[in-house]
Amino acid sequence: MRNTRLTEEEALFAQQLPKPPAIGAIRVSNVWIIEWLQESERKTGQLLHEWMEQRRPGWPAYRRCRTKDDVLKEIYCAVRFAKASGSVPILHLEAHGCRDGLHDGSQNQSLLRWSELAGPLQYLNVATRCNLIVFVAACIGFAGIQALTQGPIAPAIALVGPTHDLGSSELLLGAKEFYRRIQDPDAHFQRAVASSSQEMGSAEFEQESFIDLVYNATVEQLIISFRKDEVAQRYNRYRKRMLAGGKFSVEEVEARLKSLPAHSPKIAQHMWNTMFMIDRYPENEKRFGLDMMALVKRSRSLRQNADTSL
Repeated sequence: MRNTRLTEEEALFAQQLPKPPAIGAIRVSNVWIIEWLQESERKTGQLLHEWMEQRRPGWPAYRRCRTKDDVLKEIYCAVRFAKASGSVPILHLEAHGCRDGLHDGSQNQSLLRWSELAGPLQYLNVATRCNLIVFVAACIGFAGIQALTQGPIAPAIALVGPTHDLGSSELLLGAKEFYRRIQDPDAHFQRAVASSSQEMGSAEFEQESFIDLVYNATVEQLIISFRKDEVAQRYNRYRKRMLAGGKFSVEEVEARLKSLPAHSPKIAQHMWNTMFMIDRYPENEKRFGLDMMALVKRSRSLRQNADTSL
């Protein structure tokens, strides 16, 4: 887990909490390749498309872009295609990347920020009923995609990309192996990523599950919220608001604070279900379901047991 604000003890709490299912078998019907590179560069996206077309005619689509606006327009084209055909494309982006987003590698590069990608990706993920995988053939700096977890809807179920800068030949080699494994009858996401890394040898691809990203952020916030100082600050804010209104006496305010729940699992459950479209597509419960009531109760119990043992 990547909970950087937790103490060692709290990190142990996190390991004992209920978790959502891991990504396993995946549903894919085609690949939508969007290439945004300079004219002078090797067109690895086009080469990948040609290789796929020879193996499975009609499976890949290829779109060449010259500006970041072109990239966004082509993602929306993929949205319309997915809605009209009922297909589930993998979105493959050939570009240069950095912590903050994607660019074409030119000196006067126009940055396509992760925040700008969030909306279009959410639309595409909705069109695929929360089945979207995004393959970014660029060094992307996975810390940057934290911006995509803000919701209210997940922009994908997972993102795949290299862990560091790679040559175009290495990227193409790894991508080909990934798509070979994706076409296996029993295609499994993690195995496909691992196989593509093995194919490249000295380099590797990394997969980032958005379920894990959102879950880790949720757990971190929940555990921190049970700290004594956090609880005291939260109730003090409530106290000041109620006293400022002049409707309640000090005694009435304190009585209301005692009956005020520390957390609202109902709200948290609604946010989680919305993020992974369980509210839209009940079948997603098996793939992404998380019991927020159990999560809150377990977090509270771990904190209380730890405080009692002090």
